[in-house]
Amino acid sequence: MIGKRKEQALRRKNFFPTLILTILLWAAAGALIYFVEPDTFGAIPAFFMTIFFALLFTFSTLFANTRRGFLTALALTIFLILRYLGVGNILNFLLIAGLTIIIELYFLRR
Repeated sequence: MIGKRKEQALRRKNFFPTLILTILLWAAAGALIYFVEPDTFGAIPAFFMTIFFALLFTFSTLFANTRRGFLTALALTIFLILRYLGVGNILNFLLIAGLTIIIELYFLRR
């Protein structure tokens, strides 16, 4: 009985470090938006990297699945990059969302 309880405790995930990291990443993204000029060298790639990791940890925690969190974060980051380039519209969003759902269904079937 004690061995079973110990095994369950070891399998349980500790979400507190992930929560702290997620809050720090969103704070970094907010600070990057508020304090850094967009024409500063490396500001745009740093913004997209910070947003990607903040979305990754947020959606991985919400979905309790790292793959789904990664796919969702990647899809939203690609759409944000398209918006930055001026070609992000509802059709591109729907295509990216459809492709993400198809990829998730492919991995779900395997």
